[in-house]
Amino acid sequence: MKSELSGKERIDRILSGLEIDRPAVSAWRHFYERENTGPDLVKSMMEFQARFEWDFIKINSRASYHVEDWGVEFEFSSDPLIKPVGKRFPVETKSDWMKIKPLDWRKGSLGEVLKAGEEIVRQAGPDIYCLPTVFAPLSIAADLVVSDGRFKNLLEDGPDELQAALNAISETFEGYVAEFLDIGMAGIFLATTEWATRDRLTEEQYLEFGRPYDLRILKAASSGVFNVMHVCKSNNMLPLFRDYPVPILSWNPFGEGNLTISQAAQISDKIFMTGVDQNGTLRQGPARAISEQIINSLAEVLPGRLIAAPGCAVKVDTPESNLRELADTVKGWKP
Repeated sequence: MKSELSGKERIDRILSGLEIDRPAVSAWRHFYERENTGPDLVKSMMEFQARFEWDFIKINSRASYHVEDWGVEFEFSSDPLIKPVGKRFPVETKSDWMKIKPLDWRKGSLGEVLKAGEEIVRQAGPDIYCLPTVFAPLSIAADLVVSDGRFKNLLEDGPDELQAALNAISETFEGYVAEFLDIGMAGIFLATTEWATRDRLTEEQYLEFGRPYDLRILKAASSGVFNVMHVCKSNNMLPLFRDYPVPILSWNPFGEGNLTISQAAQISDKIFMTGVDQNGTLRQGPARAISEQIINSLAEVLPGRLIAAPGCAVKVDTPESNLRELADTVKGWKP
């Protein structure tokens, strides 16, 4: 083993179960004022990478790109602390689901993010893996509706109509993620957002409306070597994802009702991507608490089983000194 591995080499050794010099580490966040055009997204992601030299780049596109081409309209702010606010939503009644048709992902917001992703891969170079953020089809469908409560009502009142929309969404993103891999992405980061938590749905509902479409997207991404399934929120349904065809599971083990890292290791032999609480410790500090939390997380599983990362996107008001502490702690780790 070389004395100094590249990020790509380190990830490859982790995925192959080989000895590592240290755990891989990365973090990701939004730049609300600097992600609303392709060039701005590229610049914000590459500057963030240059500051911290993460072992991989998880591309945090604006969390609206996936629905803009279906007619959701947003109000964007120049304030770095204010995220976009939805102003118009195309699905109001169950019959509106039938208006959701497959998109040409080469155009519009999808095409813009794809082109930005290609440029990020080019600038990052061959020694680091890049992952685009892709949202689960059920999550995309929910974001076409004005509120979570209204979406839940439409799911229950018009399941057949919703399934038709989920098919159209999945067809769109099957082609989209395949193109991401063709332009050099190492895999995808597939996120459930609010919809794989028992606070929103039953497990039976997720198995009906979530899982089949997740699997379609992951099949389209199956040539990727670094696919990640991210299960969001507290009280999440992580056990439902233990047999998904991905090498890596990501979640926040510090969220209420969630499995700890050691508990997850008892039900899954996958690699985990987590280790520090983005809502509490990483955001609030102090530095010693961040260091202790990530070291304790790494100790919960054998070396190589944990890629050090936040449990979800870093809050935009998190001090960069706290991110530095995360990076330095992991890069200074000794077996």
